[in-house]
Amino acid sequence: MTAKDNIDHLWGFALLPDAFPYPCRGEENPMTLVCQARWNEGIVCIFADLDYFFGDIEADGGHLGEWGRDYFKVVYTAADKPLHLHEIRYPDGTPAVPESRPLGDTFLHPPTCWQDELEQDFPGYEILLQLEEDEEIGLRFYDCGTLFFLIRPEDLAAHHFDRVRCVLYSY
Repeated sequence: MTAKDNIDHLWGFALLPDAFPYPCRGEENPMTLVCQARWNEGIVCIFADLDYFFGDIEADGGHLGEWGRDYFKVVYTAADKPLHLHEIRYPDGTPAVPESRPLGDTFLHPPTCWQDELEQDFPGYEILLQLEEDEEIGLRFYDCGTLFFLIRPEDLAAHHFDRVRCVLYSY
């Protein structure tokens, strides 16, 4: 594994298994790494198609409410798998993703907003990741929106990350 000192972070480049294709929406639209975190002797990477929310108004982006599975992907890799850093760059070599920053308290943490809506719409789910707007990097979810990645506790315990659900709430 490379870059072991930078495993837990938002944005940036992803550590993925050697033969694993980088998650894309369609054939040529790489998803943005939202979060990479150590969990249960492995690494969880959460990707989403966020181009629209970074200001590309022509992008076919996400929408309010629950997102379809083609708009996000969650990958769990056991610690014993060989990993390498997948870098997404523009043709001139500059990074095509926001700069990596510390993860903070957004992974596997109780919600800080929209709690009543989440309990009503997704009973039995817990927050895998809560993502807020970020003016510093130009990320806007309509009007003070929040993007949630949700998982049932039994799916988390069994590493069934293909059962994660994603929902966007906004005022």
